[in-house]
Amino acid sequence: MRELWFFLCLFKPYKYGLSAGVLFALLTAFSSIALLMLSGWFITASALAGLTVMDVNAVMFNFMLPAAQIRALAITRTVGRYAERLVTHDVTFRSLAGIRSWFFQQVIPLAPGRLSTLRSSDLLSRMTADIDALDALYLRLLLPAVVAGVGGVAVIIFLAQYSPLISFTTACLLLLAAIGVPWIFNRLGSVGAEQSLVLATSFRIRQIDLLQGFADIVSNQAAERFSDVLHRCSDLMLNTQRCNNRLTALSAALSLLLAQISLLTALSVATLLLRDGVLSGAEMALVVFGVLAVFELVTPLPPAIQMLAKTQKAARRLLQVTEMMPTIQEPLVALTIPLRYDLQLDKVSFRYTEQQDWVLKALSLTIPHGAKVAIVGASGSGKTTLLQLLLRYYDPVEGRVLLAGEDIRQFNSDDYLSCFGVLSQRSQLFAASIKENILLAKPNATASELAAAIHAAGLSAFIQDLPEGLQTWVGENGLNVSGGEARRIALARLYLKNAPVLILDEPTEGLDSDTEHDVLKALLRFAEDKTVIMVTHRQAGLPLVDVVYELQQGILIAKAL
Repeated sequence: MRELWFFLCLFKPYKYGLSAGVLFALLTAFSSIALLMLSGWFITASALAGLTVMDVNAVMFNFMLPAAQIRALAITRTVGRYAERLVTHDVTFRSLAGIRSWFFQQVIPLAPGRLSTLRSSDLLSRMTADIDALDALYLRLLLPAVVAGVGGVAVIIFLAQYSPLISFTTACLLLLAAIGVPWIFNRLGSVGAEQSLVLATSFRIRQIDLLQGFADIVSNQAAERFSDVLHRCSDLMLNTQRCNNRLTALSAALSLLLAQISLLTALSVATLLLRDGVLSGAEMALVVFGVLAVFELVTPLPPAIQMLAKTQKAARRLLQVTEMMPTIQEPLVALTIPLRYDLQLDKVSFRYTEQQDWVLKALSLTIPHGAKVAIVGASGSGKTTLLQLLLRYYDPVEGRVLLAGEDIRQFNSDDYLSCFGVLSQRSQLFAASIKENILLAKPNATASELAAAIHAAGLSAFIQDLPEGLQTWVGENGLNVSGGEARRIALARLYLKNAPVLILDEPTEGLDSDTEHDVLKALLRFAEDKTVIMVTHRQAGLPLVDVVYELQQGILIAKAL
């Protein structure tokens, strides 16, 4: 339950809305119970009054007041139900939105180093489906439990005024229905509830894999195999859900049975009390309908408790991510970023885990401010790892990375990253406009700064020819623009940030020769007074640099241009 308690604490900012939802739910429950009991009493009393029409008491029977009270309770129940649904669902959605924001904030320090151990589709499932599953904490667990507890106690106390025996037997059977049945079916359904979440997550992962790799799947004639795997996963998930549904139906039937036993007991005892003159006919109806009404309060509990394991599993999966240790630790007291940007690697060694081989071995390199350096090497030689250490996605296992003579671990990571402009092999374009994609680098950029970046990237003519200009939608992953234009948008983002150190990871990867020439020409002009660190395996990018190093088995070797 530790996981659920943790997330319940995250609901605290919305405590007033949660409390209002509970109050409206109680108002609705009490109105429903009172309406049923009063209606039963009124109908019975009216019938008895009619049978004794010659009795003087019948003449004095007040039909108007109970009728007005019934109408008032019906209106109160309707208004209460509407307000309850409005408030509880609104506060639940707001709470889940807050949890999503919190979760995203927890994930940011894990990127990109620690998150590389998770599949993106699995992480997406945790951010969506698992957080959605937490709505059960309030709507299906906390709220019904509070209403059942408060309402049940109130009705039991009320029944005790007429018959302690009816009150006691009803209380015992009510506790069995509210606690015993849910506990039993929670034990029976916990495995299936957890499996339903795991299988649903697996199903989403396979769906995303199928959609993302659809072209390769079709070209390799593997669509049928992937479809079969998806069908098997779907069948297994449906079978698990059927088992869960059977348990839910059985728990509902058992709760109904307990309610009927309680009703039959109350009716039998009330009949004896009526015979002995302890209860009147109208009071007998009041008591019997009260017993019937109170069991309605506990009806939602067994299926909710049965699925408690699913909610716990979702909470556990979320905490598994947020409790991961980042690959870097922020300093308690951060140094101010210096005005010079000399970079140095001092006997740096690095490996991703203790079980893996060393990627970099006692590597030393000095890059003065304004220097232009290229790093070449075979795939898997550690070039990208070296860039990630410079960007402080990871910290060295041994040695230090220095900025102006200071260990970069002494700087705040956000301040440190402000010194770098990065152009990676596959710069991400988001499903947004061209303008929004460029402004990612500097959201508060002026119109003139934006125009200058667009011009420097060679995008001006392209944008002018578009009917919607800068507001043109690029589509998911830049689907609506060509590879060359996508690279230019990424360049415009780089120019807009205008950082003093440029990290270029295969900047012309996937471009044709003409576009490659234009990109490199633009980069050459832009990087004139900046530090450039480029990883490449193409000769075309080497005119940008003054010195070339080759990375071989974790060791840097200087090469002649």
